[in-house]
Amino acid sequence: MKLAQTYSIRPLKRGEEEILLTLIKELAQYEKNDPPSLTVEKLQSYLRKSLFQVELAEHEDEIVGYALYYYGFSAHKGFPTLYLEDLYVKPEFRNKGIGRELIKKMSEYAKQNECCRISWLVLSWNEQAIAFYKKIGCILRNDLIPVRLEI
Repeated sequence: MKLAQTYSIRPLKRGEEEILLTLIKELAQYEKNDPPSLTVEKLQSYLRKSLFQVELAEHEDEIVGYALYYYGFSAHKGFPTLYLEDLYVKPEFRNKGIGRELIKKMSEYAKQNECCRISWLVLSWNEQAIAFYKKIGCILRNDLIPVRLEI
């Protein structure tokens, strides 16, 4: 899929795990989180197990963003779901349609796999992301509370 200004969206290739790890760390820093304890070797292992998939945004041979996602299932709806764990575009490449194209790619995959929805979380303070999601027609739900059990 080609984008305006020579941007493209494509799957992560074997051997690009270090680039992905750098982007994951950049996202953690942007979100004011501690750096992940993830290693290239762990990423490779999880990718071999197909625990998640990744699409990369590329501009002139530079990786400028990514979407990391996996599939689940809604017993209530009776259909698969696509969960978008990470959506990240480097700051200098934002507002160029890259995030929109990554979401569009997620939508294509969701439709191909008969998913009933795509879901993800956004930090309450991330006004730029919230505005973007509203602009592209996303519904921000206040009736659900994120729950996490750390193990």
